[in-house]
Amino acid sequence: MTFLRCSAAIAALLVAACNNSSDSQTQSDNAIVETFVTASQHTISPLDINPSCVPDSASNSPLPEGLLVFKRGEQPTRLVVFSHGIGHTVQASWLPHMRRELRLAQHYENSPGGVAFVATDYRDNLGFPTLRGAYDTIAATEYALEKFPSIDTVYLFGVSMGGAVSGTAIVESAAISDDGKALYDYWITAEGVSQLVETYGEAKAAAEATGNATAMAAAAGIERDTGGTPAECPLAYQRRSPALHAAQMQLGGVQAATVIHPVNDGLVPHNQGREMAGALTTAGIATQFFTVVGIPEGQDPGTTGTGTLGAGEADGTLNLAGHGSEADATHPVMRTAFEQLRKMLDGQYNAEVPYFECIVDHRAPEDSCHVDQF
Repeated sequence: MTFLRCSAAIAALLVAACNNSSDSQTQSDNAIVETFVTASQHTISPLDINPSCVPDSASNSPLPEGLLVFKRGEQPTRLVVFSHGIGHTVQASWLPHMRRELRLAQHYENSPGGVAFVATDYRDNLGFPTLRGAYDTIAATEYALEKFPSIDTVYLFGVSMGGAVSGTAIVESAAISDDGKALYDYWITAEGVSQLVETYGEAKAAAEATGNATAMAAAAGIERDTGGTPAECPLAYQRRSPALHAAQMQLGGVQAATVIHPVNDGLVPHNQGREMAGALTTAGIATQFFTVVGIPEGQDPGTTGTGTLGAGEADGTLNLAGHGSEADATHPVMRTAFEQLRKMLDGQYNAEVPYFECIVDHRAPEDSCHVDQF
């Protein structure tokens, strides 16, 4: 499949908007990019035995920026919500994806209606704001749904830390709704965090052993969002671990989920994807699990487990996929994730099979991984 690059130029037409959020719109090629301030109106209630285990209030400001991308003059029936990972912003990493996917959506053969795309930064954006980010994601989703009442299906797509953010958003949106239903119908999680205690332990160990800046930011950010360490705030970590809440997702109405994880992930080990897929299947959600194994020779594998363990010199020989940058649509993890999103939007995604597992490798035959053959 050919993946289109976004145009580097965007026409600069800014129009003042309403909804109490200092919005603006940029229009180009019938695409509108609307910016808004994400201001969640929901109160994050503490659910821990320790009342101090709540997100650090000092990290609640400034309020983050959200982006809504849609086709001019269209009343979309589907919404795609993106949840980004640590160290990323929607302007730098996700706006190109949103613009590209909007263009591609105009050419789907089976498209039942238009598509809009929304994403937001989070409060404490460069930390690890799993719960705070989940509520910011919910607020951005509600913003889009209010603007377009025509939307009837919502797809949620999270990467890395965004896997925990998006999975938590599903559960929390159901918890605060009047009918117990989540805002989201389908979920894609790519190289996503599903067990926050594990991620905290790995980040803490890496920070202490190597002084790695990302690991230090992750460990400190997790503590700000949970209110403490796992020993101090066990229920806060449980609340932010999607693999422990698959049953609530099923009760909330999630129809199907796709989990994608690289085998040599050096930031979020492959077992977290396996645990998430297993939990979803056990809960009765139709689940497809893709393990990304090989990468073409010469392609950047991303952050590898071998590299994290000090054996990075082997990466050039192994050619195993590591943790890809979410800004890179050509990395096999992100490529697979976008392929599955496009199948969903084009009505080609098979949500009837209870469980399907696939090995993604560029050396495998192209027809070796079709869910319909099982």
